[in-house]
Amino acid sequence: MRNDSRNRESLTVRRFAELRQSSQRENTRGVTRALLHNLYIYTDHDIQIQEVTEPFVRKFTNHLLMRIRPGSVRTYIQKFHSIMEEVVREGYLPNNPVPVAVSLIPRYESDPRSFLTVDELNTLSSTNCKNEEVKRAFLFACFTGLRLSDIETLRWDNLHVVGGTQTIVKTQVKTGHEIRIPLNRDALSVLGKRNQGELTDKVFVLPSRTYISQILNRWALVSGIGKHITFHTSRHTFATLAITAGVEIYTVSKLCGHRSVRTTEIYTHIIDTTLREGVDKISKLLSHNDFS
Repeated sequence: MRNDSRNRESLTVRRFAELRQSSQRENTRGVTRALLHNLYIYTDHDIQIQEVTEPFVRKFTNHLLMRIRPGSVRTYIQKFHSIMEEVVREGYLPNNPVPVAVSLIPRYESDPRSFLTVDELNTLSSTNCKNEEVKRAFLFACFTGLRLSDIETLRWDNLHVVGGTQTIVKTQVKTGHEIRIPLNRDALSVLGKRNQGELTDKVFVLPSRTYISQILNRWALVSGIGKHITFHTSRHTFATLAITAGVEIYTVSKLCGHRSVRTTEIYTHIIDTTLREGVDKISKLLSHNDFS
C-alpha cells in the first residue's frame, strides 16, 4: 500500500480495516464490523483516517456510552486503537489519535453473574420477542446451559437418542471437550422439529452477536423483569436453577462442561448471596414491628 499524500487523503478507516480482516479470526472480524457500523451511524459517512482526532474519539466514546454497555464500548475502543496503531506503523499518521480505552471509559463494576429466576424465565417466555429465533435459542440455552458459541454451531446431527433420551453430543467450541446433555421437556419444546434438509444444517440460524444483544436488551425491557440480560445470562440461569433444584454440583459441572468443579461452585455462592438478600429484605419489611 502506498502512503503518499494523495493516498492518505482518500484512505478511510473502513478501507484500511477491511484490507486486514482476511487474516483475522471470525470473532475479531465481528468486533471490527461492529466498530465500523457504529462509526458510520455516528458520522453518517465512512470517515477518512485524517478525520480521526482525539476530540472526535472522545465524543464518539460518549456517544457509545449512552447507548451500549461500558464493556462493549471498551472492546470497540480497544479495536479502534489497534487499527490506528497499524495506521501509524504504516506511516499514514505520525501519532495514534485514539487514547487507550482505560483513559476514556470510567471504571465500572461488572455485573455479578446475573441469572433469571423461574418466575422471570416464565415472564420472558410469555413475552413477545422481536426475533423468534433469538428467543428460541436463548430459552434453549437456559434449559441446556450451552454457550452462545455452541448454540451457533449446534447442528441436527449433534442430536442423538441415548438411553431413550434425546441428547446433545457435541464438542465445545471453547474447550474442545465433548459434552452430553440430555434434553428435558422444556428444552424439547423450544427445540422444534427439523425441516427438510441436511442433518448438518444448523439448529438455530442467528443474526450477528451485536444484533442478538440488542434484541435481548429490548426483550427484557418489554417483559418488565428489570434485569439487563446477555446471552450468557442463560448459562448462569441453567447452572443456578439446577443447583437450586438439588442437582449435585458434580453433575451440574459435567452438564456445563466445566473443566473444574471449582468453576461450578461459584453458583453456590450466588445462591447463598441471593438467599441472604432475601432474608434481609424480610427483616427490613418487619423492622417497624417489635416482636420481643
